[in-house]
Amino acid sequence: MKRLWGFALAAVAVTGFASTFVAGSALTRECRVSPSVLAFLRFLAAGTVLLAIEGATPSGRRALRAAKRADWLKLAVLGTIGTSVMAWCVFAGCARVGTANASMADALAPLMISAAAAIQARRLEFRLVFGLLCGFLGALLVIQVVTFRGVRLEAYSTGDVYVLFAALAWAVYTVWGRSYAVRMGASAFSAWTMLFGAAAIGLVLPFAPVVWPQTLKAWGLAGVLAVFSTLAPYWAWNAAQKHLPVTVLGVSAYFTPVAAVALAALFRGETATGLQWIGTGFVCVSAVVETRRAGGAERNVSPQPRKL
Repeated sequence: MKRLWGFALAAVAVTGFASTFVAGSALTRECRVSPSVLAFLRFLAAGTVLLAIEGATPSGRRALRAAKRADWLKLAVLGTIGTSVMAWCVFAGCARVGTANASMADALAPLMISAAAAIQARRLEFRLVFGLLCGFLGALLVIQVVTFRGVRLEAYSTGDVYVLFAALAWAVYTVWGRSYAVRMGASAFSAWTMLFGAAAIGLVLPFAPVVWPQTLKAWGLAGVLAVFSTLAPYWAWNAAQKHLPVTVLGVSAYFTPVAAVALAALFRGETATGLQWIGTGFVCVSAVVETRRAGGAERNVSPQPRKL
């Protein structure tokens, strides 16, 4: 039951993160809103709401105070990397490449998460590598980088670089922040890192030429980003870390491009191709392989104290 709850939380997170690419593409391409403004509004609103919710209960207030004095600098760094840097790179990528290509960040992140976890544990297994490669190939098929005619990479652009850095930032946030999410609780950890991330961007905004939302539609989409693409999935992702190994949670992110294609079909009229459905199958195989591998490791290896 504990693992099932973890998968349910991961599904909520994946769906929410997938909506980021759809809404982000509309805001940056159609409404011309600056990526830095989107990142700032996204985490300021979501972090403030989450802080208020936590502060309304005695247990929540205890969780908010669970951070030790030595933790604040690390939380600030995690917030800057895992929220502001990651989100800015995602929106900057959305402004320069298509929605499907931008979702490549969530196909690359699991590779980096599992690689970092394996390096940290000094263990690299065949099934881990096989599962990761299956998932990565599936993600490439879903976003149509790999087709029957070969590899279809777009001409080199800065958008591709931004997507790569977004994946790297999310991997650092997940692996390094795991111990804090478990000790402080998902909501408190998410609230503090979001607010630190918003503060980091807020320090830069006065010195940069930016475009704020100008229409009701733009503000509405910004609200979607704050609630459905940020508040809910960030809480669910951090809560899932209590129930799933970090590598299994990382593989679940492979479903984000799949969810992004589904949301694009639902809200933007795009249709999935046969290769995209084949890619979905590869993603499912990856998740099953990694889940079985991690489950066996948990049964056969006694817990060891770890420092992150």
